Amino acid sequence: MLKIFYNFLIILFYIPYIFLIFFRRLIKKEHQTKYKEKVFINNFKRPEGFLFWFHVASIGEFKSILPIIDFYLKQNIKNNFLITTVTLSSFNELEKKYGSNNRIIHQFLPYDFKFLVNNFFKNWKPDIASFVDSEIWPNFILKIKEEEIPLILLNARITKKSFLRWKTVKTLSNKIFGSFSLCISSSKDTSDYLNILGAKNIKFFGNIKFCSAVENKTKETEQFKSITNKKTWCAVSTHANEEDLCGKVHGIIKKSAGDVLTIIIPRHIHRVETIYSNLRDLGFKVQVKKEKDPINSSSDVVLVNYYGAVSKYLKYFKQIFIGKSMLKKFENSGGQNPIDAAKMGCHIYHGPYVYNFREIYQFLDESKLSEEVRSPEVLADKLIKNFEIGLKTDNEKIKKLDIYSNKIFNDVINEYNTFIK
Repeated sequence: MLKIFYNFLIILFYIPYIFLIFFRRLIKKEHQTKYKEKVFINNFKRPEGFLFWFHVASIGEFKSILPIIDFYLKQNIKNNFLITTVTLSSFNELEKKYGSNNRIIHQFLPYDFKFLVNNFFKNWKPDIASFVDSEIWPNFILKIKEEEIPLILLNARITKKSFLRWKTVKTLSNKIFGSFSLCISSSKDTSDYLNILGAKNIKFFGNIKFCSAVENKTKETEQFKSITNKKTWCAVSTHANEEDLCGKVHGIIKKSAGDVLTIIIPRHIHRVETIYSNLRDLGFKVQVKKEKDPINSSSDVVLVNYYGAVSKYLKYFKQIFIGKSMLKKFENSGGQNPIDAAKMGCHIYHGPYVYNFREIYQFLDESKLSEEVRSPEVLADKLIKNFEIGLKTDNEKIKKLDIYSNKIFNDVINEYNTFIK
């Protein structure tokens, strides 16, 4: 009954979805030609050889599977890869990484309408399918089961909220999650949820995002020369109201330890004007920095106003606060991925609200690569102490992190190998 109701809703919203895609194309939120792949019948030629299919929603999930793709690319020249995505940004990232590689094929995932799903499998006939993170599309999943294709839920992530929703439709959830040949979980909580929802073969090795390569190629050092000897810390991926807390931290450090530079990289740069105004009202000299601008060493706060900046700053500044973690409103939704910062040797500070990444932070806290701070005063105190001792990267800790990452990767590959003929 639930399956019938789901397909009724899919049919009901199909025409509105087409109009939505057309509208998004007009405002440049969809690919100008490939948008058709989401809503219409398409004809593609399947490559010969073994075809891996990975479905990812966005850039983060795409980056998490790169080590697996690269491994199997090298292992056998007959291995080919179909990557389906939802967002335009993830397609652009794929093009940047694999654009000239004809063994990597991209298609936007079609709407979960049965006739589009059937067309998809008529074209591709994948040998193994992987859905990454929390991507669950019932008609695709049931078709994969029908076709007897091995299906893996990779780095599975189920929040408490989504778990409770799935529990209300237990018959459907058992059918959906019971269709997976293997569920590789991203956390112990998710493993427990999957077990209750009807999944059978559940493994937990750790979050595969630990296996991702770090972007560490920047050569732009000129703009940092003026602040080489200045006490500097960064707040990255901050959300609304966290910048005011960063301002408070800056004021405490300046009063106690003298000249300091605070760099803020907000999660959403459309908020820069508001952040700038708020920090100016607090009495700080603020530089709004675009990509090519040199840093003004006389500033109190540098407010970064372009995307793609984080890895560059993680390379040069090693005391990092990661946002969406300090405010009570993030209690059930907080946390940003700290793995790149840890791999680049940063000492990470975070607030208590890191729900979405709590097991990762727990591991990093236990490894002394990160620590929790519950107030601006505590954060300021820790920054001052580390400025005084001249905090340096602990290569032994990074080495242990690499060993841990390699173990996760090898365990995942061993599981995949059981399905590859």
